[in-house]
Amino acid sequence: MLKNKRGYTLLEALIAFSITMLIVSLVPLAFKTIMWSPFSGYESSLELNVFLNQLSVDVRESGDMVVDKNKVTLMINNEEVRYEIISGSIRRFVQGRGYVPMLHSVQSFSCSVEESRLSCDTVLQNGLSAQRSMSSMFSKVADLS
Repeated sequence: MLKNKRGYTLLEALIAFSITMLIVSLVPLAFKTIMWSPFSGYESSLELNVFLNQLSVDVRESGDMVVDKNKVTLMINNEEVRYEIISGSIRRFVQGRGYVPMLHSVQSFSCSVEESRLSCDTVLQNGLSAQRSMSSMFSKVADLS
């Protein structure tokens, strides 16, 4: 048998190639973990702000408001719009037909009336919380809580 001490065998080359490919395939995962871990709450914060902005627009346009524990019912252009927490998500119902999920992973959602202003507190399951105080242009508020 001939011994060639100047090169690599096919088996050594395949092992080196497979180890290199394993390391290269793990680099994107490590990069994503390192780069995005400080911003893990960013998406939840953005979703919470979008929800509160939509609620604020609806409250501003509403005529009558009825507040009951975890539910807010608004009358907008003779249509009933209701925000309610069900199974850990806040849903927006229009005229009782279907719903749009507005915010997921919600721990608590409560609204109250303070000096003819609607004040809502929202707490997500990751601990992020926000409070927004809103008023209607045509304010008739009923607090049932």
